Amino acid sequence: MKLHKRGLVTILFFASVILLFNSCSLLKFNFESDATPLDSELLKTRMQVHNFGITFFHEVMVASDSILKTESDKTIQINALTWKIDASQAAKNKIFQNNPEIALLDTWLLTASMTDYLKEGAGANLFGNSQPIAVDASERLLSKIDTIAANTFSDNYNEARAFIDSIRINEPFESTGFYRETVFNDWYRYQNIPDSLIDFNNGTLPQVLSDFSTRMAIGTEQTMRETQWYGEKLLKQSNIDSLDIQKMADDFNTQFEELIVVLRNSGRNMQEDAIVMHRDIAVFSHNLDENFDSLMVIATRELTHFRDSLGVEREAIMEDFDKTSNKLVKTAMVELHAMVKDILFYVLLILIAILFIPFGLGFITGKTLTKKKNKE
Repeated sequence: MKLHKRGLVTILFFASVILLFNSCSLLKFNFESDATPLDSELLKTRMQVHNFGITFFHEVMVASDSILKTESDKTIQINALTWKIDASQAAKNKIFQNNPEIALLDTWLLTASMTDYLKEGAGANLFGNSQPIAVDASERLLSKIDTIAANTFSDNYNEARAFIDSIRINEPFESTGFYRETVFNDWYRYQNIPDSLIDFNNGTLPQVLSDFSTRMAIGTEQTMRETQWYGEKLLKQSNIDSLDIQKMADDFNTQFEELIVVLRNSGRNMQEDAIVMHRDIAVFSHNLDENFDSLMVIATRELTHFRDSLGVEREAIMEDFDKTSNKLVKTAMVELHAMVKDILFYVLLILIAILFIPFGLGFITGKTLTKKKNKE
């Protein structure tokens, strides 16, 4: 049971690795169940495109470095770094494709369009007086890829060349991003080949693994270079380059060494300074104690005076309060007496109205009725 579980885990692990590699554009590959090998011409084309990729990376890097050394203008230096970063990334996406013929066409179109961009297009003024360096490198690359295409397409070379020229003229690059979709669909449509007849075979397992190994070797090295170039570009854009950092480090080391020498040679002076400082602190502390005692005496005297003044003021206030209270009581009693008299008067009126008026009316009414009866 344990062996069965271990085998299942192993299968799942390798399946996960294959899916992970297959999701990356540089590592993507497919295994054909029929294991149909690629013919020698396609394998030759794949190898030539890979070799051209190495040449492409090298030519662009050398040209860019030459511009960086020649030009002191910060903007031109940033443009040179941007060019080799973007060109390297675009070339990797075109060169490392499964279909050797499409990889050749995409790489050919990239090189031709980049040459047009630097020679007469939107990037004709990127590098100032060093523009010919970039143009010459691009033209050399275009000549090499054109030779590879001529040998690969043979009798169909003119047709392939017309296809490439139509795209490079109608869809020129506008920036160093060099982004363009693959010509896969356009190429087969140009040849009037239906989708059902397109060959998606990538070769046998050894051929696929060989292709994968080449992609890893070239792509990993180039990605590391791009990372370094991108860091240099950020330093340039931040007005801090590697030379400035090195100079800052050297200056710091020099100053630190000087500080060590001073500390070593000034031990006795530091001891004398410490003694003087201790004496000054003692004097300051003594003066502070005396001044503090003086301040406490003054504060005590002022507090006593304030308390005495407060007592006198309190007595005066209490005397005024007593007088005012007596006056208020007398006034209140007078007002209260008058108010009571008024209240008693109104109460008397109310009693008269309540008690005597009904009684009087009853008495008068009874008397009147008695007189009427006597007359009758």
